[in-house]
Amino acid sequence: MINEFQLIERLKFLIPRSLQGRFPIGDDAAILPTKGGKCFLFTTDVIVEGIDFRIRGKERASPEQIGHKALAVNLSDIAAMGGKPLAFVAAIGIPKRFSQAWIERVARGMISLARQFKICWVGGDISRSDKFFVSIALLGEGETREIVSRKGAKPGDLIYVTGKLGGSIQRKHLVFTPRIREGRYLAGGIHPNAMIDLSDGFIQDLGHILSSSHVGARVTLDQIPISEAARDRAKGSEKKALMFALSDGEDFELLFTVARNKSERLEKSWARQFPAIPLTRVGEITFRSGRIEWARSGKSVSKLWFRKKGFAHF
Repeated sequence: MINEFQLIERLKFLIPRSLQGRFPIGDDAAILPTKGGKCFLFTTDVIVEGIDFRIRGKERASPEQIGHKALAVNLSDIAAMGGKPLAFVAAIGIPKRFSQAWIERVARGMISLARQFKICWVGGDISRSDKFFVSIALLGEGETREIVSRKGAKPGDLIYVTGKLGGSIQRKHLVFTPRIREGRYLAGGIHPNAMIDLSDGFIQDLGHILSSSHVGARVTLDQIPISEAARDRAKGSEKKALMFALSDGEDFELLFTVARNKSERLEKSWARQFPAIPLTRVGEITFRSGRIEWARSGKSVSKLWFRKKGFAHF
């Protein structure tokens, strides 16, 4: 069976370095430098019926929610690098059974979110398809010196996460608000050393930062901010609730690291700027490259009791 991340690494290996631009592949968005110290950010994401949303059954999404999610997951990639979104194109695959009115409702979901963030829908394509899907390519911009990648985490950095985690399948993944404003605030003020959006799950996405930065991490399980949706899904089991928070994926919160000497300023300024959005310190970066160590109540935990690391598309 194909492993998603192994396939990505293989494809990266096949692309000649000369074709990868000044900044190698491997972040939430590609960095395309322009003049005057600025750059474009370019990202693409596809959501597919049966994998990223359902159109039948109890967990079915409305057409507006599908359109919202299609654009929101791309906006989240721009947020993870501290950029400002500008414009997008959308390619839509449509099975025969879907009506024009249904497709228009999907479009309205995208338009509503585009208006919220003042970005333009500038084109795209449509085609017949066996399953419904929406693929979006989004262009953003930023100051090159402010852009945050996955690669800069340093031993001694503190690890923070926005919002609460887990239980996204209970519908958050269909209605979430991308952390564009929060990402831009962090990039322009505090400037994290590394940042990523939580699309694949806390464990998996922290692992992306660690492998890109060649560092390790020590995470305090007591500090993981568990959502009410995760607790409801766990039906009273604290262990299950924590498992969902660490591995469910599609929370689309920001996970980032900052130098320890910036932590007090970060926490105070965050409380003023975003009083409704929790910010939680969950651990620190270590020298042990690629390894996550776990702790609870000040004591080391030898290993977690579950194997699931996050969301997988295959």
